[in-house]
Amino acid sequence: MKKNRKKLLALMLAGVMLTACGNKAEVAETKDTTAASGEESQAASDAAEQETAADTQQTDLEGAEVTFWYMPLYEGFDEKMSRDLAQEVKDKYGIILNTEVLTWDAGPEKVTVAMATGATPDLYLDTYSRIAPAIGGGLAADLSVTAEELSPLLYDGVLDTGKLNGIQGYIPINLSQGYNITVNVSMAKELGVYDLLPEDKIHWSYEEFLEFCRAAREKGKEQNIYATQLFAGSKSSDSVYYSFLMSGGSGILNEEHTEMAVDEAKAAVTLDLFRTLIEEDLVPAGAATTVDNDIRPNWYSQKLACMFVSTGTGEAVNVKKQIDSGDIQPFDVDIYEIPTPDGKADPHVMSWGSTGFTVFKNNGDETKIEAARKVIQTFLENEAYSQEVCVQTGNSTVLKDLDVDYGDEVLNEQAKRAAASTAAYADSSIGVLEPWWSDFRETFYVQLQSYFTGDKDAEDMIRDWKTSGDEVIAKTLQQ
Repeated sequence: MKKNRKKLLALMLAGVMLTACGNKAEVAETKDTTAASGEESQAASDAAEQETAADTQQTDLEGAEVTFWYMPLYEGFDEKMSRDLAQEVKDKYGIILNTEVLTWDAGPEKVTVAMATGATPDLYLDTYSRIAPAIGGGLAADLSVTAEELSPLLYDGVLDTGKLNGIQGYIPINLSQGYNITVNVSMAKELGVYDLLPEDKIHWSYEEFLEFCRAAREKGKEQNIYATQLFAGSKSSDSVYYSFLMSGGSGILNEEHTEMAVDEAKAAVTLDLFRTLIEEDLVPAGAATTVDNDIRPNWYSQKLACMFVSTGTGEAVNVKKQIDSGDIQPFDVDIYEIPTPDGKADPHVMSWGSTGFTVFKNNGDETKIEAARKVIQTFLENEAYSQEVCVQTGNSTVLKDLDVDYGDEVLNEQAKRAAASTAAYADSSIGVLEPWWSDFRETFYVQLQSYFTGDKDAEDMIRDWKTSGDEVIAKTLQQ
């Protein structure tokens, strides 16, 4: 990391200078030591003042308890927070950090209920889309001072993502990547279908994508290999389908986010792509009831040529971890963009924006609020936490001096490509940051399930989805 390298160079330089000074002292004439003595006294005085200030700060927060909830950003994140971060803030400030890791399934509902009943934690770490309602509802403390103190460490503009209604209610720790497709390139080469993938890894049409899927299924059928796997069993990873719809030229919401604005004709073409995958037996049966995580056993056992639950290098990172741990047989992967109808237009995919911290006001206990702010500051000032999060999730860092190293040249190259792709094609302004987005998501999968089972055609599905989606938005806007 750059900062560590700079520190090391500084220490080496200091050592060289001290040695040089020692050598000169052997031959130099005796100098008047009065000025040196005065400088030493002033330095000692400054050090004493700094130590006193640090002691005062620790005394002010000594014994302050902070309840900290967070999502499991990666396997092992809980231990990193409950052990390492908790010990660090205790050593620095005397803060007692009471941690609780939530689950992806039950966590969002728990937080929603907590916000409605006044049972929120002091500190919360999650995606901005789930934190935005707290800021909009006036539940979040103002973190402007913390943001100002941290701004020299962060990329320009990063902190603007945490402002809502003029309040800095959120501090991001990393930036989410855009959705894409992860391909098992080892399998593609073995089956002889690798040449059907787009050379630039970006532009391919629906027909070209289907050609790859059909060839992979045909040549891998005896090994029970499918092209990919669809899912509609829960609302998680619905962003995959929104990304396909957006890349197909259809919007989701109007520009003002006051109603849905799905282009029925374009959306129907995209939905027909999924129907083709099902009808031609290119995906395993049961798409309507399969949950997104249910596809991973097939993916890791190399029964799928590609998979859709993929953002940036996130899935490539997951595969590497599984291989390194010895849980799966090695195979190479690469990231490709979501196809468009004609293969000429650029993809347009969804991004969750970022992950970060918010502090709840609760009963207005300023000591707790200040202690929670110090936890945020400690997390971002210690680059090791951000390094680990980025390596384990594939997300991009917000720290401008941090060079994330995945320990693999291929993965490092893919990470740079994914970051460029996110900058060019990803969009977090489509509504995911609206306070009603969580309720809006509930309206999609029930319609997709009916479409996957054949109970509804594309036109009926889109019409019913728009009706229920508009009801959610209108209800919220009327409150």
